[in-house]
Amino acid sequence: MPKIVVLSFTILFSLISFQLYTNAGGPTYGVAGEPPLNETCNVGGCHTGSPLNSGSGSTAIICLDSLGNIVTAYIPNHTYTIKLSISEGNKTRYGFEAIVLRGIGTNSTAVGTMIITSPDSTQLFGPSNRKNIMHKLAGIDFATNIGTWQFNWKAPSGNFGTAIVYAAFNATNRSNSISGDVIYTNSLAIDGTGISGVPYETNATILSYFPNPVTSSLQLNFSDDATIKVYNLYGDIMKSQTEAPNPTIDVSDLKPGIYLLKIISFKETITLRFVKI
Repeated sequence: MPKIVVLSFTILFSLISFQLYTNAGGPTYGVAGEPPLNETCNVGGCHTGSPLNSGSGSTAIICLDSLGNIVTAYIPNHTYTIKLSISEGNKTRYGFEAIVLRGIGTNSTAVGTMIITSPDSTQLFGPSNRKNIMHKLAGIDFATNIGTWQFNWKAPSGNFGTAIVYAAFNATNRSNSISGDVIYTNSLAIDGTGISGVPYETNATILSYFPNPVTSSLQLNFSDDATIKVYNLYGDIMKSQTEAPNPTIDVSDLKPGIYLLKIISFKETITLRFVKI
């Protein structure tokens, strides 16, 4: 009997260790909160104990063109960078899983092609017609309280309508158990009717912006009232204000780095990039 007990304990310990390793090496396939099941790890049995989106953390998904501009629409056959991030308190271990689909509900299908750009920290998994991207063991620990990943997405050859990036994130308590972690979900819609990096209208309201790089004040020249939003590269809004034509935007309080400037008027929306020094 003692041998049986020891053997049983060894098997149980091995199974637990395997579960913990596979969770760290990559989540279960199909738990990015995508339709039709909308399943995530908090209901899939691998991370339990906390209701979905119940923590104090925040997540972001942004789509960037080749110039680093945030875009909300794709051009067929063009390649974009999808950046995902999560932050919660002082936690420094995170995980994620994401997929890009067109349509919603039971008829949703994969659209475009996901391309790994960080093979040490991310991986693709699943059938060829519906792959998910997820973390690897080397992509879960971060020096700060922000977990970030990115991959390239090549848009389909034609306009297949809106593409939606679905993602689920895990903020772990590092207890090496399946309980106590918080799962978050987020999504980003990328329209299939736009042109990346340029205005949608021929009568453009945006004329110029300078200087770039900038130290304190950014001068914008456009012909209509507009809402001005400044984002960092994690997708966080640093400034948001409504301005009359040709305003001067104070950026002296921003830390040095690259920022994205989104200008929204009744005619168009355009995203530009500037460098704060």
